[in-house]
Amino acid sequence: MTARAPLLRLAEHAVFDPTDEAGVILDTRKDVYLALNTTATLMLGAALRFDTLDEVVAHLGELVEAPADTLEAGVTALADQLGAQGLLIRAEEGRP
Repeated sequence: MTARAPLLRLAEHAVFDPTDEAGVILDTRKDVYLALNTTATLMLGAALRFDTLDEVVAHLGELVEAPADTLEAGVTALADQLGAQGLLIRAEEGRP
């Protein structure tokens, strides 16, 4: 069995710090950071840890009281936003 990659991966120039309830992402190319709210911090942390969107949503469902489709839409929207800013490595086809 081969190990799968996490659902999302940060670009080499991006650093994610989830230490507080509101995490931050540092873009080392531009020396700027983006503040994330608590839910976005949990979403990004799960997407960097788990292999599939279903696993991410299941994990988030244990932490956040929200319907699975809302969590899935949130993870996808976050991935789109971070991807548009060049902070994520392009995911495999069929993944956020």
